[in-house]
Amino acid sequence: MIYWLYIPAAVIISGLLLDRLFTLDQLPATPWLAAVSFLSLAAGAYCIGLATRDFARYGEGTPNPRRPPKRLVTGGIYQRCRHPMFFGYDLAALAIIFIFRSPGMLYISFPLFLFMQVQYLKKEERYLMRRYGEVFADYKRKVPFLLPSLRNRR
Repeated sequence: MIYWLYIPAAVIISGLLLDRLFTLDQLPATPWLAAVSFLSLAAGAYCIGLATRDFARYGEGTPNPRRPPKRLVTGGIYQRCRHPMFFGYDLAALAIIFIFRSPGMLYISFPLFLFMQVQYLKKEERYLMRRYGEVFADYKRKVPFLLPSLRNRR
């Protein structure tokens, strides 16, 4: 609920308020921007779907903290980056920003959101290090944090 409703609403509302407060003009409406919006939303949804599938396939769990994976998930899309679900959320958020064409969202709200997200993920990784020890440390050394690698790590 937090990632699907509250955080997007906060980014959208704060960005639109900043646009109004500083009288920022909307980003230009172009076919290119519309295409990037669509592709970003599709890619984000795809990443989220793959990450959810891989939680079930490789970890026998879900993204729900009440039913987490039983094992550290390092296969599938998790070979490309350690947090592909969050990467997917970020792509979807960019799509929404481009749909609204909001400079306040793009230049202020979204970067602030990314900063807070990275802090949260660092905390989550400390937990994963305690839970999985050297297995996670080895995974962390090999796989990028948030931006996926196009190289196959296996």
